[in-house]
Amino acid sequence: MIDTHCHFDFPPFADHPEDWVRRSVAAGVNNLVVPAVATENWGRVAALAETFPEISYAVGLHPVWMASHQDEDIVKLDAFLADAPKGLVAVGECGLDFAIENANPERQKWLLNEQLKLAVKYQLPVILHSRKSHNELLQILNGFPTLKGVLHAFSGSEQIGLEYIKRGFLLGIGGTITYERANKTRNAVKNLPLSSLVLETDAPDMPIFGFQGEPNLPERLPLIAHALATLKEVDVGEIVHATKQNSTACFALNV
Repeated sequence: MIDTHCHFDFPPFADHPEDWVRRSVAAGVNNLVVPAVATENWGRVAALAETFPEISYAVGLHPVWMASHQDEDIVKLDAFLADAPKGLVAVGECGLDFAIENANPERQKWLLNEQLKLAVKYQLPVILHSRKSHNELLQILNGFPTLKGVLHAFSGSEQIGLEYIKRGFLLGIGGTITYERANKTRNAVKNLPLSSLVLETDAPDMPIFGFQGEPNLPERLPLIAHALATLKEVDVGEIVHATKQNSTACFALNV
């Protein structure tokens, strides 16, 4: 299995990453995509990929860290991507988040547009974050018809999901579907095509049902795969095979 979204440079993984990689592989999670959230994280995620063949990474400017981003970070991102470093598979995590305090939507949109331009320039997919901003994000994506990637942490309606799929994006399916009360997301995922879905934990965030209050772990990805198999009424092996194919194609992974 491939965890397409795991913040492996955050605690608790940062201290002894070799132990956590070993535990993930033992659980059947052989590949992790680690997106960075700000300039100070880029070197950390690159070092993880250099050390562990199971890890690939992305670099970007996450909207929740808006207060720490500078305009010149776009120039730094361009220079970083120009080096085509080993293990880099995407631009991200980037996007829009209008739920945060002092959201500054116009600045968020500018930063996102600049990152998407670089993704096109370097022919890389993007890992997108969206909270309370789907309409604005979809409108921005209309200006980038060749761009592909993943909408991370999908929790919208079936219609919203189809709008991203129509634009060539995959949907990241995580712990939300393990909660029976998440009816809207579960019903949407049940009806959306498996050919457009990938698995993710967002570890250490997005806890899985039964593990509330604990850091999420990539080794729990099989629980999400089983929940998706139940929703789709198919064998879990079909989920693993399809999502692995989708992830591999999107991020050009060598697995």
